[in-house]
Amino acid sequence: MRKILLCLFALLLAASSCFAAEISQPTDEKKVVNTKPTIAILYVNNAKTTYDKELTTKIMTNLDTQLKNYTIIAGDQYIERLNKVGISDITTSERTDIVDAFKGEAIDYVLFVELQPFVRKERITVFTYGIDMTAVMPIKIIDLKNNKYLYNGKLTEFATDSCVFGLVGNKSVSLLALDKILGKMNVIIKDRLPNS
Repeated sequence: MRKILLCLFALLLAASSCFAAEISQPTDEKKVVNTKPTIAILYVNNAKTTYDKELTTKIMTNLDTQLKNYTIIAGDQYIERLNKVGISDITTSERTDIVDAFKGEAIDYVLFVELQPFVRKERITVFTYGIDMTAVMPIKIIDLKNNKYLYNGKLTEFATDSCVFGLVGNKSVSLLALDKILGKMNVIIKDRLPNS
């Protein structure tokens, strides 16, 4: 009787392990393929302000929203690659230099964005104090697969603010100028990048 129970137990154990193996086998229907194109973001903040983190957060949050149909890859390692071959200012680099930095990578597009130092000007009258701020942002969008520019240019925007008692700060006016630039950049991304 004991031998019969042991045989039944062994058969039950073998059947359950076969059943579990069948369940764990993936089916073709469950395979998920990433169909989103990939884009590497090369971002440089040269604004040199006391609020650089806030500026960077604003820009990156905006890019995350605009590029939701892409798999986004941080481009820090590619900036380092370019620096190692002597390219310290990507705005002046050739397209082929940037494309070479991505050889062998499974990346479809590159978006280069640089926030340059704000240009500040004060306006003082008898009754008011104001600040004018100009923001400059070079942008490059490169199609790596076809080795061509989708956009290569520089956006410049101006913002101003003033008040009676001189309480206007650089940060608030800088953010106004940056908002204007981001609005223009979003139009460029929508017009030039497929799937955006």
